[in-house]
Amino acid sequence: MIRNEPAAPARSMLRGLASAASVLAVSVSAQPVCAQEAEYLQGIADKAQDAFRQGLEAALRKLPKCSPQRLLENGECCNLGEASLGKTCVTIAPQQCAAAVYDAPETCNLNRCAKFVKEIHEDEKDKDGKPVPELDDAGQPTGKNRVKTVAVPCNPWPDGKRDLTCELDTYECKPDELGGRTDRWCADWVKEIPLPPQVDAAGKPVVGGPVSVIVRCKPGSDDCLLDMRECTGEELKSGRSDGAGPCKIGEYIDAASGKCTTSKCPTHCMTADGRCAKCGPDYQGAAEAFRAAVKEDDRFYEGYFNLGMSYERLGKYADAIAAYEEAKGIEPKDDRERNLQLSAQAYIARGWLAEARRLVEAGEKGKAKELRERARSVCESIRGQDPDNSMANVALALYWVDESEQPNHLELAETFVRQALRNNREDTIALNIRGLLNLKTNKNEIARWILEEKVLAIDPANPEALANLGLAYVRLGDLPKAVAAFERGVRLNPNATSARLNLGAIYLEYLNYRGAEQQYKVALQLEPQNLEALTGYALSLEGRREPKKAAELYEKVLAKAPERHAILCRLAIIYGNKPFNDDDKALTLWKRYLKESGLPPADAAKAELDNLRVELKKMEKPPKKAPPGWAQQKLDLTAKEVAQTTLWKSVLAIQSRIDAIEKGRELQQQANQPAPK
Repeated sequence: MIRNEPAAPARSMLRGLASAASVLAVSVSAQPVCAQEAEYLQGIADKAQDAFRQGLEAALRKLPKCSPQRLLENGECCNLGEASLGKTCVTIAPQQCAAAVYDAPETCNLNRCAKFVKEIHEDEKDKDGKPVPELDDAGQPTGKNRVKTVAVPCNPWPDGKRDLTCELDTYECKPDELGGRTDRWCADWVKEIPLPPQVDAAGKPVVGGPVSVIVRCKPGSDDCLLDMRECTGEELKSGRSDGAGPCKIGEYIDAASGKCTTSKCPTHCMTADGRCAKCGPDYQGAAEAFRAAVKEDDRFYEGYFNLGMSYERLGKYADAIAAYEEAKGIEPKDDRERNLQLSAQAYIARGWLAEARRLVEAGEKGKAKELRERARSVCESIRGQDPDNSMANVALALYWVDESEQPNHLELAETFVRQALRNNREDTIALNIRGLLNLKTNKNEIARWILEEKVLAIDPANPEALANLGLAYVRLGDLPKAVAAFERGVRLNPNATSARLNLGAIYLEYLNYRGAEQQYKVALQLEPQNLEALTGYALSLEGRREPKKAAELYEKVLAKAPERHAILCRLAIIYGNKPFNDDDKALTLWKRYLKESGLPPADAAKAELDNLRVELKKMEKPPKKAPPGWAQQKLDLTAKEVAQTTLWKSVLAIQSRIDAIEKGRELQQQANQPAPK
């Protein structure tokens, strides 16, 4: 389910603020503000420009190395599973929960409990309770009893010192121990104390003796560290432990109080109004500042443009278009303002293209086409007045990227990209589109080079470039780098639906159903009607053995997009198994799939496969003088044979399911008939 449609970008902003506008989300990404742009502009109120600069400062803050919750005051990062307290790090989750600890702690479930046991040896007894004698290889008694090893409960802290022979043994928690919650962890405050060298009676050093002891200690005291472990069942039931917890995922044990405390944004990353946005771009604060700028001067076009892009970065697309509409409504006084008003119209058209993409992914293709054609008409009109209008050129490039059924459509898109790059060869947005075009034509290595060495070298915080780079790595077969690119894109732009869907698809491929569920849930919060997000969420729920919820989502997708025939298979499998056990519904779905997907009958598929194998048999040995293209012809024929084999096996498997259900129904009917008298 990797998305084959890359994230589409837009152009750089006019004064100091860069945008990377995708058809899914717009990011206001950081680019340097030129010195001359710091001067006050004539004709714009000084207070408006002061507020504008505040917006730029908030939007263009340097991206930190990690999330603000993990960022220390010195710029370094705490490890995964830890939180920043400013100068120090504290543990907030086991490593297996580290990725979900901030975004979706509820998705991290720890269903392992623990108990302390010690292994002892005791005589093995027979059914009468008598010791069982030990026998040698010849079957004769050795005079000893057979011994077995058993695990018995033990006290891990006798006399306040850790008994290392008393070990932690884990097991799956019982329902009464979990109490309905699985996002918990426990720990002990411990200190290791070195022991003096041990000597025997003769004063010689004892080899192999203990060199230290582990004791409990007071939190906050010297060398007192937190030793994480699974919670015992008793700790979970009582809600207390000797360490501090059981703490929930997202909490840390406060060294001063010894209590579980919720992790919060570190003080140095908090804004004056309490948001965790001071360490990195603050698009909400930027939007407020740009709104203040246009309030001071309602003819400040650049203020409206930046306001709209900030809204887009926040996922507020309707508010963004409303901001561009305000700019469009200004009556221009001179040529400069007339050009800016044209740009406002182009921003609106680009917003329509973004909305059209969302409509397509929600199954509303008719409405999407109407919006797209309106956007195209507006941009062509703008270019008739100003052929160099960058936003109009970029919007038209995006239009033809989405209309890429024919090869010449991509050529048209490249034409508009070249037009934008003539004005600025370092326009990262136009370069991003060029990378996208190379992805469209499967020139994946070239696309990777453009995105990595050009776009991201100039603008490291470009989430659309990262989304496209991730897709390039997927196609190049480097999934670890793809995941890293997608994850970074999500951190940059939490509203980046495309990156989240790609992450979810990779997690599904590796059976990480909880990770996939997390990404698809957030994607659906951003775009509730996104069919791919609904499908991915259903797949993750099916993987987590929640078939009822999965079936409900599949039905919703199928109602919107009946052409998604693969969903018929998923539903047929679900309805044919527990808890539904509905063979009639499963049978209907399998037959519907065979009919609507256009698959041939199994006999026809087998006949075609046999023909291909006959042709391949003829080409087993190359002729002495092979005609031109003979080797390629054999390769093509082999590929067809492999594909046809897969097709035949798929049809045969489906037909076998249908036959099994029908045979089962026939046998059931026979069993229900009354016996002959």
